[in-house]
Amino acid sequence: MIKKENQNIKPKAGFISLVGKPNAGKSSLLNALVGEKVSIVTPKSQTTRDRVLGILSSDDYQMIFIDTPGIHEDKTELSKFMNRAVTTATKDADVVVIVIDSTKPINSNIINMIEGFLIKSDTVYIALNKVDLTKFEKLYPILEKLTPLTIKTENRFAVKEIVPISCRTKKNIDKLKELILAELPEGEFYYPKDELTDRPIRFLCEEIIREKALLFLQDEIPHGVGVMVQTMQDDDKGTLAKIQADIVCERETHKQIIIGRKGEMLKQIGQSARLEMEKLLEKKVYLELFVKVRENWRNRRNIMDDLGYGKN
Repeated sequence: MIKKENQNIKPKAGFISLVGKPNAGKSSLLNALVGEKVSIVTPKSQTTRDRVLGILSSDDYQMIFIDTPGIHEDKTELSKFMNRAVTTATKDADVVVIVIDSTKPINSNIINMIEGFLIKSDTVYIALNKVDLTKFEKLYPILEKLTPLTIKTENRFAVKEIVPISCRTKKNIDKLKELILAELPEGEFYYPKDELTDRPIRFLCEEIIREKALLFLQDEIPHGVGVMVQTMQDDDKGTLAKIQADIVCERETHKQIIIGRKGEMLKQIGQSARLEMEKLLEKKVYLELFVKVRENWRNRRNIMDDLGYGKN
């Protein structure tokens, strides 16, 4: 636990950007740091498409974590949107945490990515994630390649510290919080103390549906799936939320796969999403899902706007 040693110390508040390659575990780390699920998590790459704030508050501090999309090559307008979200999130961050997957080898692309952040920020930490899934003999070569980055050069700043973590077992999550807290400036809180995210309920419901679609669908479909809640209203007693949403895909063949044989796939997505929405909303949910085809929507700005990928 992070404790206040001096009662005269003023509260601290600041922004922490979580960045890295796809599937490094940024969303899992955000949820582990905040202690609640505020960002969707799947094994598929490019799960996070826009920046999501997770807010951790105590009497003494407010840490505002920014979950960002995985950094990858520009291919579609959606990819460009996602990379801009990373740039925006790190521009004014007080701390940058680069999340690295310890189960994969370190290549020159990852080193170049880290050095790119070190040119711009002098408060960079590396969270070496998934250490519970690997062994020291495999971890050592990774640490050996990353260690030179902890030394400042004429052209860049140095990594402050490399922290081996596990989001699943919570290994060193508190240590990472302590290091981040030491970097934050004194100041007033940016958000009410009881808020966990800045995102509206409608966005969270859309993300829940997209998460379930990513989990259940085949590999070639998820990147072409978007979700838009069309209507969301409570009944007269306020005990039932009625939600209608569209799952948007790029091809008629994808629509058939999403619906599935006799509608079974769509039913599975809907049931799983509904159960999680009921936990989020703390009430019963009646969920209707429709599948719409919008060809090449990831390159069509008007449809991207409708799906919430307009500006960042």
